Amino acid sequence: MTDLHKEKANKKEFEGRTKKLKPDLVLLNGHGDNVSVTGHNNEVIVKDGENSNLLKNKITYAVACSSAKILGEACADSKTTYIGYTEYFVLNLDRRYFSNPLCDEKAGRFLEPSNKVALSLIKGHTAKEASKNSKKAFRENLILLLTKNNPNVDEIDDAKNLYWNMTHQVCLGNGEAKL
Repeated sequence: MTDLHKEKANKKEFEGRTKKLKPDLVLLNGHGDNVSVTGHNNEVIVKDGENSNLLKNKITYAVACSSAKILGEACADSKTTYIGYTEYFVLNLDRRYFSNPLCDEKAGRFLEPSNKVALSLIKGHTAKEASKNSKKAFRENLILLLTKNNPNVDEIDDAKNLYWNMTHQVCLGNGEAKL
């Protein structure tokens, strides 16, 4: 396992380590668009038609806005899995915790279901099951918010955005792939 953290989340490091280590699982957390995912300082680290072949024969989970729309579709085949989002990924935050989102209960409502994908894959679930587990957690969190007595405007907004993330997460390619 290797973690390209902060400045190491750049194209050169990503390409070099992916070629050398040949991981079965690639987890990408960054900004994205239809054709790419970025790393540190918004540097594109993987782009459709440029170096997306590095994701072939792997399971990739990208928490990156819209990257599943074209990049994911282009990578996915019978031996390659791409789990990601076809539209932007919403992460609602409490302003009091901007510097420490892991202590933010509001952010946790979004991060916990998203992280279910990677955790499920690591536990040996198929890609399709991992996505399903994540979507189930999104649904559970939104139901908790909507079944509260008198949910406030922020909680209703969170529920709406949890639903958005859940419906725009896709598992493309080989859904039966597992580690």
